[in-house]
Amino acid sequence: MNDNNTVLRKYYIDNLRSFTIVTVFLYHIFMLYNNWGEDFYIHGESLLIPSIFNLIVCFWIMPLLFAVAGISSRYALERRGTVEYVKERVSKLLLPFIFGVLFIVPVQPYLAGIFFNGQAKYFDSFTKITDLSGYDGAFTPAHLWFILFLFVTSMGFLPLMIWYKNKGKGTLGDKVPLILIILMGLFPCIVQNDIFEAVEFSGKSILESSAYFLLGYFFLSNDNLLEKLQKYRFLLLGLFVLYAGFTVFIIDGEFYEMASWLSILAFLGLAGRYLNFTGKITGYLSKSSFGIYIFHQSWIIIAAFFVFKVTDDPILQIPLVFLSSILLTFGTNEVCRRVSILRIMFGLKKDA
Repeated sequence: MNDNNTVLRKYYIDNLRSFTIVTVFLYHIFMLYNNWGEDFYIHGESLLIPSIFNLIVCFWIMPLLFAVAGISSRYALERRGTVEYVKERVSKLLLPFIFGVLFIVPVQPYLAGIFFNGQAKYFDSFTKITDLSGYDGAFTPAHLWFILFLFVTSMGFLPLMIWYKNKGKGTLGDKVPLILIILMGLFPCIVQNDIFEAVEFSGKSILESSAYFLLGYFFLSNDNLLEKLQKYRFLLLGLFVLYAGFTVFIIDGEFYEMASWLSILAFLGLAGRYLNFTGKITGYLSKSSFGIYIFHQSWIIIAAFFVFKVTDDPILQIPLVFLSSILLTFGTNEVCRRVSILRIMFGLKKDA
């Protein structure tokens, strides 16, 4: 593997991850206004435009994060031994999940209980278990399900990843025709089949998430494949748009995983062509994105809880929730990364 290509690739992969985290931030703000009947922790007026935005981005935000995590794991195992990789997964994923569920998440179901029922018990978020959404005031991992899935996936498939590495194999994907690259999207389609519904956790499929991670690890870390995605970036983007429309309006969401896969291919191609740079802002966001993800949703719910008491007008609510939650999120991240015990608890980087 060419070291220079690896370094260059990291820039746009890091920038793509940061872009996706920012999109997740907006997604969770707009969830306050969804019009498809999901309560969320706080819910205001049902609005069409925020709902359309969320329906579009839900195809790709989490699948892309898992695919990028798979790519990053490939690079991490190239640089580190197995023991170091496991230690890093524990410190950067497992510990933040545990402490996040204990100290960051509980305010969300607590405020949901007050918002919808007029009262709530804070410790119901630890002792009461229902559907794991937390919308009813009960226990939930909330948005940290992503970190749990990523830890389980990276540990569960580690023997396969190590076996492949020790065999001296390069990444798969050399000289693979574009049509076969596209058809790799059948893999998450297959594992999301109704047969595997029992493996779902709070309505989210760990097998589907693992499929994107493994495709990232074994295929999307290949230089030649990534160059091909850059070459056909607009074709892939067009296919994503067409197929996403087809699955929403014609087949009622069936085989949406193929749309997710096409979006991953398109965004990697576009990022490789246009986001392959670094600077102060992109460097800061790259190193801060994990902390932003951990803290953002609780601050969004807190901000919305109080803003909704001040005004009923979404035109005022949305910017107020956005500005207050983003300031509180970045502020919390800055404080926590400067306090050693908090930095360890939440897996943050000191030099963000």
